[in-house]
Amino acid sequence: MIFSVYSYLHCKKWPYLATAVYISLLILSTSLSGCDHSTQEKLKQQYAIQVTDAQGDLVQLKQPAQRIVCLFEASLDDLYMLNAGQRIIAIPGKVYSSTSLYQAYSILDTRIKEKKLATPSQWDSASSLESIISLKPDLVVMYANQPDSITLLRSMNIPVYAAQSENLTQTLKELQDLGTLTGQQQRAVQLNQFIRNELAAIQNATDADFATKKTVYYAWSGGRIFSSSGRDSMPNTMITLAGAENIIQAAIDQPNVNPENLIEWNPDAILLWNSDANLIYQQPELRGLQAVKQQQVFNLTPSFLYNPHTPKILLAANQLYHWLYRQNDAASRAKQDQHRILSMFYGTEHGQQLAQLTEVP
Repeated sequence: MIFSVYSYLHCKKWPYLATAVYISLLILSTSLSGCDHSTQEKLKQQYAIQVTDAQGDLVQLKQPAQRIVCLFEASLDDLYMLNAGQRIIAIPGKVYSSTSLYQAYSILDTRIKEKKLATPSQWDSASSLESIISLKPDLVVMYANQPDSITLLRSMNIPVYAAQSENLTQTLKELQDLGTLTGQQQRAVQLNQFIRNELAAIQNATDADFATKKTVYYAWSGGRIFSSSGRDSMPNTMITLAGAENIIQAAIDQPNVNPENLIEWNPDAILLWNSDANLIYQQPELRGLQAVKQQQVFNLTPSFLYNPHTPKILLAANQLYHWLYRQNDAASRAKQDQHRILSMFYGTEHGQQLAQLTEVP
């Protein structure tokens, strides 16, 4: 643009004017550029806290969040582990409607026990924007599959962190990000290092003592014994972390199988998610399975303690490891580890209370 103005004036035979205008515009441009840079630096300094969420968007805060609307249950769990639970002012409605979640979170927060926290969403993917805005949060944590809601809230200058927890790397990063957003960075570092050390210990033990990895078939909750999880899934990660191998070879996240497939694969163990093991043992066509003959059908319950989309994937992997490889003392050793891990995650008192949970309808 500057050069165009210069050329025009020069063509009109006003060379001196052209030169003067050119220099003036150049100085003005440089000055404005400096202002822009200065403004950007000031804005950057104002937002001392910065993280990148699951969508790749930058989330900025001037100070640690004090009024948090958390509508993604896995992140809600993270916040209590980070000792930032008292800053939460709203939670997903399913925490109240799900008996098992209500039972667990009532231990962690008396406000939940007394149902005093607002619930502007029923499920992770359904939120009432009016309710969220009325709470005047300084941070909203939402499931990343709500892009329209996230965009609208951000347009109103409400910081939103989009979470997903679809794999272990993402789960640990989101824990660290939430630690940064709440000023609990050191606690997040402590938790992440603990998780990595524990998982490494399991891997080292299985690599050293068991040359052949055991195979595991995973079945979904609610008695869906022929619905499984492939290699591109969190249950697969859990099985791998336990030092075992998923019998499903396909990458698909949620494959359906038939009894003939299961009989052909003949896994060493069958892992259920909050389902009665008798659903397997009472299937006549499955009685020939090695896992059935050897009584190697296991049930991860209560579900709150073993949620693989949270840092508690460590608990699930640890429990499966003991079932598969430490059968003689599996119950006692797993219980000791469970108490130790829960105490690290939630503190000794809450950890002991959570360890007493049993699944409820």
